Amino acid sequence: MAEDNLRLHSAAATAGVENGVFYHDPVMLAECLEGLNIKPDGTYSDCTLGGGGHSYAIANKLSKDGVLHAFDRDEEAVAFATKRLSGTAPKFIVHPVRFGELKNEIAPNSLDGILYDLGISSHQVDDSARGFTFVGDNPLDLRMDRREGVSAQEWLRTVSADDLAAALRRNADMDRAFKLSTRLVEMAASINGRDILPSDMKTVVESVFPDKRREINGLLARVFQAIRMEVNGELKEIEESIRAAVDCLKVGGRLVVMSYHSVEDRCVKETAAEFERACICPEHMPVCMCGGNHQRLKKVNRKPILPTSEEIAVNSRARSAKLRVYERV
Repeated sequence: MAEDNLRLHSAAATAGVENGVFYHDPVMLAECLEGLNIKPDGTYSDCTLGGGGHSYAIANKLSKDGVLHAFDRDEEAVAFATKRLSGTAPKFIVHPVRFGELKNEIAPNSLDGILYDLGISSHQVDDSARGFTFVGDNPLDLRMDRREGVSAQEWLRTVSADDLAAALRRNADMDRAFKLSTRLVEMAASINGRDILPSDMKTVVESVFPDKRREINGLLARVFQAIRMEVNGELKEIEESIRAAVDCLKVGGRLVVMSYHSVEDRCVKETAAEFERACICPEHMPVCMCGGNHQRLKKVNRKPILPTSEEIAVNSRARSAKLRVYERV
């Protein structure tokens, strides 16, 4: 098993440098494959296709009778991953929509496993022209799909300080959220005739946290994270998609979710917990009146799976990852 996983990992990495485009190695690849408990003729969904690293590995576990669905609204990722998986055995179906559309794309009780690798892909961060990073001075965008919604800078020019502060707390657990939001709104209003740039954001963050200059990059990352998650409606989409995933899974099917920060992980854990309860009666009721047979998910692992120190040493993106595995009952 270990040798097989290593072969898949190496093959995925090799495929990832085609045409001069590089997507980083998928995080906890072996653990994801084990969590999915893949059947060669099964039907699976990778809800966060990205560069196709996890999908490529799943596809190599499937026979010609298997089916792999994949979701991604990033047109660059879809084009790259489709080419990457073109020679694999199973039927490969791409859904170029957000994974929140899962219930509209996949029939109920039809999947043997579903994988989520949440957050932003390394390629999106590394490509500064996408406006996902505070490195360089490209205009803020932060949309997963630049064809829809409003960009981060459009949002910053219309949001209130109260709503921005709430987003900073909700999506990044930010300290001094209201002071920071007030100055960000003031900055956005003061800039006329040009785009808001990462350097503008950095100036504001430094003014609010003058005592934490050594931590500025980490603070900027959290600010960008909070705004990105709000622009893309990420927490709401996670909740909606996991609820839909429960309906789409067959009994015995696996739900595998990897998150990279506490806000995402809390959302996953709390959403899944809704389906782990057998009794759904109000807490104040002295006895169960619902029948106590409503459980639809059970944990495969009591605690989240964490990356090994060896993986973190070669792939820094794995540093904060947590993997949760559930089974449909």
